[in-house]
Amino acid sequence: MKKTIISILIFGLLISCQSKESVESNSIRIPGEFEPHEAIWLGYKTAENYMDNDTVTLEMIRAIHPHVKLNLIVEHDSLAPNAKDSLLALGIDTTNISIVYQSPTDVWYRDPGPVFATQQGALKVVDFKYTNYANVLPDSISERARAHEKIDREIAQRLKIDTITSIVAIEGGAFETDGQGTVIQVEDITLKRNPHLSKAAIEADYERCCGIENVIWLPSGVADDPHNFNRITGKYFGYGTGGHTDEFVRFANDSTILLAWVNQAKKDTHPINQLNYQILSKNFEILSAATNSHGNKYQIIKVPHTDPKTETMIVGDRWSDEDLEYFKVARGDTLQMAYASSYLNYLLTNNVIMLPQYGDENGVISAKDAKVQAIFEDLYPNKKIIGINPISLNQDGGGMHCRYQTQPKVY
Repeated sequence: MKKTIISILIFGLLISCQSKESVESNSIRIPGEFEPHEAIWLGYKTAENYMDNDTVTLEMIRAIHPHVKLNLIVEHDSLAPNAKDSLLALGIDTTNISIVYQSPTDVWYRDPGPVFATQQGALKVVDFKYTNYANVLPDSISERARAHEKIDREIAQRLKIDTITSIVAIEGGAFETDGQGTVIQVEDITLKRNPHLSKAAIEADYERCCGIENVIWLPSGVADDPHNFNRITGKYFGYGTGGHTDEFVRFANDSTILLAWVNQAKKDTHPINQLNYQILSKNFEILSAATNSHGNKYQIIKVPHTDPKTETMIVGDRWSDEDLEYFKVARGDTLQMAYASSYLNYLLTNNVIMLPQYGDENGVISAKDAKVQAIFEDLYPNKKIIGINPISLNQDGGGMHCRYQTQPKVY
């Protein structure tokens, strides 16, 4: 009888432990970006910074600082001496701004920066692997990738919070969650960054380390966001990530998805529009059939995709013979370089949204700009919406959303 009672007690303890572990596991959550923020971590100056006249980032700082604590990331103290004084000279109140020195770091802080999670009232960092946009096995990443993979852990150490180690390599700009257990992933990004992992292995790891129970897989991102420098179609080339979600699909809230869209009237006006029409139509089909972790469908709002933004590029002496052969071009050829421009690469924090506005041929707000703004005004009636032309960031391969990571409030 004693043995039976002891066995029952042991079994009860095992069940209790398992239940506690399950509860703890299920309580891990990466909040949606539309939820309240405690702080913003924004890439400001790095040793490789080529945006000394970056007025877009300055306007981002001006817009953010009244609404949330702002941590500006600077790689070396010599790069931004008297940084606060320089901001004060521009009329920016620095009361809510901190200068954070971090080496190494990255001006495009979204991708290697900390992805914050919450668990039972505590803040944590999910430590994803980082390949610096390369599609390689873990033991083949570059020295730069190895150095930048430590960026998120270093922030966790500063904040004295725990990390949750993931086996998945991903960039922050390619991880879009509704905050309720669903994430959108692009196969062309996630599967290629992790050639050693299956979908099932990735999904299992997301559930373990992020509380993600539901993954919506989309085949590819927009055509004007190719992987690294690459041909898009014909004479059109581009430089990008290979299909980050923040260029074409975002959760507006936990029940609404914003999807970039090229309508039929526009699809034949440009070769890139034709590609994007096909890509986004397929993604719309998948998203329309998708459900959240509770089995409910999302509202899908189509947001006009930007008209292709291009400039002329002449094939010159800097092209190697190998590149000429690979891309089937010759020195002296005239090509078109397309930028990864998008209305969905916007900034959102607490009470403010900075929304891309590209203007018309006269530099004033265009009909498409106005249509997009109306969508956001309807979605966020209580937020201040500020329009800005982010083309200088687009030309360098990113946008406003690529420059920062959000630290959620913990309740």
